[in-house]
Amino acid sequence: MNFKKRVYNNRSDFFNDLFFFFKNTPNFIKSIYKKKINAAFREKLMVAVSAVLDCKYCSWLHTEIALSKGVGKEEIKKILGKEIGKLSEDEAVALVFAQHYSEMGGRPEKEAEKRFYEYYGKEKARDILNYIRAIYFGNLAGNTVDALLNRIKGKSAEESNIWNELIIFLILSPYFFVILPIVASIHHFLYWIKK
Repeated sequence: MNFKKRVYNNRSDFFNDLFFFFKNTPNFIKSIYKKKINAAFREKLMVAVSAVLDCKYCSWLHTEIALSKGVGKEEIKKILGKEIGKLSEDEAVALVFAQHYSEMGGRPEKEAEKRFYEYYGKEKARDILNYIRAIYFGNLAGNTVDALLNRIKGKSAEESNIWNELIIFLILSPYFFVILPIVASIHHFLYWIKK
């Protein structure tokens, strides 16, 4: 049985997305401080993308963060099940777009993107899209790291190759295996002490 999650099968796509992520880090930080998108909403976006791309690392981390930011377990479960549920329209539109973006491989339909920008306005839509792109990158990178580990177990990814997997693993494994568990543990602790 092969590894069936979506991965980076093209190194240039990975490096383009990595460059975008680092180039836009100041925008992410500004967006956090502007608070147009609160932390709970941001984490719901992260969980929605992770539900589509099925990265176990991103799903775990952003579930922990969402819980620590006050998102309920049932709501997270629904989003992970790709159900939008009874969210406010303001959140539902973004979550549906996040799912669409992920299902379309980071290339949403022009009409969907146009409606998304019309609904939120240029600035807020850009902030939301930056979060979606960042977690999309994280999910594909995490799945690619996982693809190498599965290849070692004899379960290779269908549209991947060992060189892409190895390069991405070498660049990002410290994040996935050291930093991510520390951040998830901190948020798990914060959730636990709030209860």
